[in-house]
Amino acid sequence: MDNETQVEPAAEQPATAPAAASRSGRQRLLNWALLVVLPVCGWLGWMAAMSSGGMQDYQRLRDERAAIHAEVEESRLRQQQLEVDLLVARQAAADNQAVVDDLEQQLFRLQQDLAQYQGALVPNAMTHGVRIQAFELQATDVPGVFRYKIMVSRVGNESDTVAADLLLNLKGTLEGQPAEYSLAELTVGQTESLALNFRYFQVVPGTEDAELMLPLGFEPQQIQLRVEHEGKVLLEQTLEWTETGARS
Repeated sequence: MDNETQVEPAAEQPATAPAAASRSGRQRLLNWALLVVLPVCGWLGWMAAMSSGGMQDYQRLRDERAAIHAEVEESRLRQQQLEVDLLVARQAAADNQAVVDDLEQQLFRLQQDLAQYQGALVPNAMTHGVRIQAFELQATDVPGVFRYKIMVSRVGNESDTVAADLLLNLKGTLEGQPAEYSLAELTVGQTESLALNFRYFQVVPGTEDAELMLPLGFEPQQIQLRVEHEGKVLLEQTLEWTETGARS
């Protein structure tokens, strides 16, 4: 019994060495795995951090781009609104000008009716011939430029017809010296005289935008009107210059 007991440890010793060797191999493998995994994990962590920063930059750029697009769209809408407001303002100005023109036409029609009653329909009220019924001046937005209209009526028999030329001279001062300008000079050569051909009354010039352009520094004082027919003076009349109108 004692001999058997002593032999058993000797039989177990060879089996312990392979187990220890196996444990040592696993430990070395684990160490190598750790050496490989740790750098990989570190690299993956760094890549994740970089990716997170890149995503933040990308999101920031997207937000900035969206803000720029919003500003551009707002500017475009504001420009469109300004264009609409400008069109509305221009239309309103055109409508107002149309109202002014219509009132002017009504005024001249009333003056024409008055001339018809005072002159043409009362032939014995005054000497036969022609008369300046009204002279109207209207200042424009341009300094020294005035729109003008002249109404001429006939006095005499109903069968008479007036065919003549109306000439205009403007008298005043230029740099303190007397000066005089003809209609041709005041219209830059466009109009030398106004043609008259009527039975009862006529408004000249026929266009609504006829203008007198005063020389720079010229101070108007009087308007001299003269009606001629084949070299014969039918009427000569001088009116005082006033921007609100001059009447006979």
